[in-house]
Amino acid sequence: MNLLGKKLLILGGKPIGSVELACRAKELGLYVIVTDYLPAEHSPAKRFADEVWDISTAEVDALADKCRKCKVDGILTAVHEFNINRMLELCTLLQKPCYCTPATWIYCDNKVEFKRLCAENGIPVARKYDVNILDSHVLEAMPYPVVVKPVDGSGSRGFKICRDADELRSGYENAMDYSPGKKVLVEDYIPYDSVIIHYTMNNGKCHFSGMADKYSAKFASTGASVMGIQIFPARGMEIYLKELNPKVCRMFEGAGFTDGPIWIEAFFDGKSHFVFNEMGYRFGGSLTYYPVRYFYGMDQLDLLIYLAFGMTAPKVLSWQENERKSNCHYCILPVHVKAGKIARVIGQDEVRRRSDVYAYVPVHFEEDEIKDWGSAQQVFCYLHILFDSPANLIQSIQEILGSLKALNIDGDNLLYTLYDVNKIKTIC
Repeated sequence: MNLLGKKLLILGGKPIGSVELACRAKELGLYVIVTDYLPAEHSPAKRFADEVWDISTAEVDALADKCRKCKVDGILTAVHEFNINRMLELCTLLQKPCYCTPATWIYCDNKVEFKRLCAENGIPVARKYDVNILDSHVLEAMPYPVVVKPVDGSGSRGFKICRDADELRSGYENAMDYSPGKKVLVEDYIPYDSVIIHYTMNNGKCHFSGMADKYSAKFASTGASVMGIQIFPARGMEIYLKELNPKVCRMFEGAGFTDGPIWIEAFFDGKSHFVFNEMGYRFGGSLTYYPVRYFYGMDQLDLLIYLAFGMTAPKVLSWQENERKSNCHYCILPVHVKAGKIARVIGQDEVRRRSDVYAYVPVHFEEDEIKDWGSAQQVFCYLHILFDSPANLIQSIQEILGSLKALNIDGDNLLYTLYDVNKIKTIC
């Protein structure tokens, strides 16, 4: 169980979760190396590393040579899916432990493969269509509205709801631009709110680890729909546990998943019907290992760190399954940032000290140049807030936003919430 002195290479110092990964690894006694092509001032995790390499995560062969020379013991990365693919390649080259395999990672890397797996296991998914955008007759006959998105994309980039043939043509081309493999998925639009379902795989066994209601918001500039707020526990959780959870656990266990965090986005009609959309074989970009730890007493971050060395974390299954340890409600709120250069950030320490803030997850920092991307790239931070009532949550958010500021060179505050917090009264 002893990690003391072992060398951990972290791929990428900028993506969400990299700083938390580096800091926790050092707390566990590891010697931490962070690599990417960025200078330390633009790669936050490098500031906490024992050693930094200026080798791009794309240069797998060069990294393999350096790992051999420096006797690296384990390799890990945060939430960036490009880097997870590189981690897989590098671990295979060096014969190092890796929590996922190409056979399991494909279900996260390819939305079609995940939907096929669900269908084979009797789990509902949206109907998909094979579309030739050059065939006007086919496009006119489509049962609109439909959704178009990259098969292998992430972060809501390239996603569009299409209500006629012209929108489908333009949406298809846009999705193609965001697809590394140049593959696009067209499927029925499901007009329900989302839920995010969490699981933890341990020694080949699948354990339910929480469920949140997810409410979306849209950027005015692009119309892109992104996560606006999440509320734990989800209102449909008990129905889900009874109707689908056993089937989903069997699906993951049968597909060869053995260890690590899993999240699923599904649509819920508010009554009894769930439609699965996509999954991730990692913790979520808002660092969803925090609510899993809060409600179920297990830290998925520790789990991943130990798995990088082929070891079992000391407290993997320390909770009573399906039994929440607190009656408090939990919110994840992204705070967004307008276009501009962040000259100064104030109020972070005050926010972290609040008793109702379980976690503060920064995404952007001073000197970062923000563009009008109209996507999840414009999240400044994620607030993890504990609350007892909607009014209590609204008050907490208002107080936090009164003290937390990201100022441009003119002293203007660039922060805002894309989600209208006054709607909280109607959702929880």
